[in-house]
Amino acid sequence: MKYFFGVILILCIGFQSCQDAVIPVSDIIHYTPRKASVVIKINDFQAFKSELINNDFLELTKTSKPYTDSNELLSTLNYIQAKDQSLLAINEIGKGNYDYTFITKKHSDLFSIDSTINRTIESLTYESASIRVLTIDKHKVYSTFVKNYFIGSSSKLIIENIIRSQGNLNADPNLAKLFEVAQSNTSANVFINHKQSENLFSKVLSDPLAKVVSQLNDWTSFDTKITQDYIKLNGVALNNTGSNNTLDIIKNTSPSSSEGADIVPINADYFISLNSANSGLVENKSTSDSIFYNSRELLKVGINDQQIFAVSTSDNLHFEDHLQKYVKSKGDFRDFLIWNLNDSTVVSKHYPTLFKNIKSKHVAKVGSFYVFTSDMESLESIITNFQNNATFAQLSSYKTLRNELADESSILVIGNLNKVKENEGILNSGFKNHLSKTDLGDYKFIALQYIVEGDFAHFHALLKKANTSTVNSNLVTQIFSTILDAEVATDPQFVLNHYTKKKEIVVQDVENNLYLISTEGKVLWKKKLDSKIRGEITQVDLYRNGRLQLAFTTASKLMIVDRNSKDVSPFPIDFNGTITQPLSVFDYSKTKDYRFVVVMDQDVRMYDRNGKSVNGFTFRKAKSSIINNPKHIRIGSKDYLVFQEGSGKLDILHRTGDVRINVKGTIEFSGNHVYLYDGKFTTTNASGDLIQIDQNGGINKLELNLKDQHLIDATTKTLATISENVLTIKDNSTTLDFGIYTLPKIYYINDTIYVTTTDLQTNKVYLFNSNAELLENFPVFGDSKIDLDDMDNDNKLEMVTKGDNNSIICYKIN
Repeated sequence: MKYFFGVILILCIGFQSCQDAVIPVSDIIHYTPRKASVVIKINDFQAFKSELINNDFLELTKTSKPYTDSNELLSTLNYIQAKDQSLLAINEIGKGNYDYTFITKKHSDLFSIDSTINRTIESLTYESASIRVLTIDKHKVYSTFVKNYFIGSSSKLIIENIIRSQGNLNADPNLAKLFEVAQSNTSANVFINHKQSENLFSKVLSDPLAKVVSQLNDWTSFDTKITQDYIKLNGVALNNTGSNNTLDIIKNTSPSSSEGADIVPINADYFISLNSANSGLVENKSTSDSIFYNSRELLKVGINDQQIFAVSTSDNLHFEDHLQKYVKSKGDFRDFLIWNLNDSTVVSKHYPTLFKNIKSKHVAKVGSFYVFTSDMESLESIITNFQNNATFAQLSSYKTLRNELADESSILVIGNLNKVKENEGILNSGFKNHLSKTDLGDYKFIALQYIVEGDFAHFHALLKKANTSTVNSNLVTQIFSTILDAEVATDPQFVLNHYTKKKEIVVQDVENNLYLISTEGKVLWKKKLDSKIRGEITQVDLYRNGRLQLAFTTASKLMIVDRNSKDVSPFPIDFNGTITQPLSVFDYSKTKDYRFVVVMDQDVRMYDRNGKSVNGFTFRKAKSSIINNPKHIRIGSKDYLVFQEGSGKLDILHRTGDVRINVKGTIEFSGNHVYLYDGKFTTTNASGDLIQIDQNGGINKLELNLKDQHLIDATTKTLATISENVLTIKDNSTTLDFGIYTLPKIYYINDTIYVTTTDLQTNKVYLFNSNAELLENFPVFGDSKIDLDDMDNDNKLEMVTKGDNNSIICYKIN
């Protein structure tokens, strides 16, 4: 029994559906104290107690203050052994203070108190009636018998009131009506008096939300169905006509199915859907001149501290025509038209009760909804997640929950538990602090549903564990987008923060500013460089102390900077000529005795970690221009330095720069790099053949029939190619849309091979497995090749790419 009040507090938005069987009103209901906040009809005392004790979710909340407070209040009920139908009523006595009343048929062994329990019994007389006072430790139970009923309470005043009024006891008419239709084949039925429960709601909910719930309707009742991993409430809500409660406002609407989950991003805290079809529901302006006159579904979406409004209509032309008087300018984002508004109260003045706090400065049509937001960042996030299919509707945990609710609703509320538990706008701060430290495991969503029929509504609530076998994988969500001061110039890439062991991002803009961006998307610093960085940045540990620096070349400098953007002496090294290839960094024996190789057309310079020229390296100049940055390849215990020359000559050298392998012939290079693949030096020629050079210098040619401008990447065992619109990984191929693709990039992470490429023509990022199968929920938006890694060490992959012009985007693959 001690768990019961916690249920009411934690799940108290209370509701119930009408039942077919009509049960005569038992006289037990008339002993219920007036103005009770909550009344529970307990049909099977032991079963209800067992259900509450064994539910996983309630177990997670049992150290919270609402839970412990309820245990304290109801502790004496642990010694009651009710055999028949019972009632438990909770009354507020003074603001935020509560007493209980318990009513059941009397029998000889009603109390079961172990002899070791400290207790005393005394008797009082009030208006000729006897009141027994049972003290168990510091808690008192005042009780009396009226007719055949035992009535016990934590309040002496309540017992005295019942004795004084016993000849004229009548239940609240609404409570009696709900009690009559309550089904008895469930362990318990709960009745909530909203007007008396605002302070009770605020034990769990924030004060503003508790007030909203108290004004939702007058009374709600629900049957309980509770198992170890499942809480379902079915009930009915009553509302008095003219009360101006939420149910009264929408009582003339027709229930319909909700499409809101199609656009609500998975990082949303919640969404509330209200159906307005066939009613012309606009609180202030219900005429056809209203912008919202033809609305079908109204949405309120909570994302962190933002409240977003969306509406679908049966007449888009009417909506857009009437929208124009509020439009001050237009823009676009990823081919979505954006209307910028001159009146931020467009929504709130049309819906002063339902959406009074909504600020609306921007509108875009996303899916079948017109989405209103107070800032562009929120609108761009909605659009981005919609494009990436990262919405509630794509989650199997959401689909499972939704399948157990009615198809059509007047009001549908879906809460994302892992977001709700962090939100002080929804939860009481103390309860939020408790839940924020609690792993809710497979509890993903909570759902509440009203289906209005005139002055009452059917109600359903559901909290259920997700089936771990159906939990979505590879769901792609944008976790941040960072705007630079100018257009992005280089491909963003991950680098390691040697303090946190997490990844950060480096990227350069067209004004030659280099940025370091945190794991959370914040710009840590920017550093002005002389020109664009050549190729990728390499991290080095120059001082061999575990602290990493960034090494790279620009058009005229070899630079090494620390994580605070400071140049590391003796770098930078300046060059008179133009550096033509990305920096190559060799660490032959993994001892951090670095070699930095700089290429200026035909000239090659090699420097050590002290910035000195490596005199033992004798290769100073190639016969022709070097077309790619040099490679270091190790086969067995032998090191090879590989240089590709524009003339077709392949130089395979010792560490000293002397020739190690004489390649027997020239190669008409395709522009692709040389890789160690299948134990051989491997690249392709301009004719699309695979070229492999063995350690004797022999050239082997395998006809792959790759087309002009083909692209390749390779590891020791995996070859990936793109030829026109065909991607091949190992022996597996897939056909892509025609486009302009970046180099296929192979990643091997957590024993899994991934291959990625980006279509720069359509701004789509693709991610494949080793079977050339596109991962679920790809492609996503991106305008450059990506970098892929576990950025925050949570065993989930993140990827970073260029966004729109001056932004970068970081995605998480869930």
